[in-house]
Amino acid sequence: ANGIPGIDGTRRSQYVADAQGFIALTSDPRFKMYTDRSLMKDYDTNGSSSADAGALATSTLSVANFFAERILVHEAGATALAKYAIQQPAQSSTLSASADDAASRAFVMVLAPTADVRFMNGINGRLPRLCQFFSSTSNTDGGNNKMLTQDAVTTILLNPTAASTLSKTNRLRLEIGTGPETLPYQTKIADYFWFSSAQPPKV
Repeated sequence: ANGIPGIDGTRRSQYVADAQGFIALTSDPRFKMYTDRSLMKDYDTNGSSSADAGALATSTLSVANFFAERILVHEAGATALAKYAIQQPAQSSTLSASADDAASRAFVMVLAPTADVRFMNGINGRLPRLCQFFSSTSNTDGGNNKMLTQDAVTTILLNPTAASTLSKTNRLRLEIGTGPETLPYQTKIADYFWFSSAQPPKV
């Protein structure tokens, strides 16, 4: 009933381990653009989160609570993935345990709703920060993930549509941040598309 502040510290750290980074992200100009152009587009006029957003469609939320719920889901998901990834041993004993051997770490794949990964600032966008955070607070990794960047995270959209990419036309939307004021923060929707049909939508 009291939201995140009402959860005891031990349990809360399971969802939000990097509290400082979690809070700081909301002030980042790129994330603010993502919030306006993608995240909040899943909030409908009835105060319900859309089914594609991965939440209960029957939940009645205010704008502020919807935003809080979405970023908590993204942070918790990325926290679990990052924690698992850095605890895995190197995949080959022939590879050195240096900051350059990111390829030797465990290969982790996750299936998530399009709304949680489009435009690279959902679960996927939080992974580098959280891997670096856990690397700096754990001895199990040897510091290998301190150099991990967004390039180590690959996002593939499965059968995207114009609607799921928030396009106002019949073509897929490929990026956000095309205006003069937002151009420095321009963000692609994903790294790759994967279509099961021989004739994908127009791009």
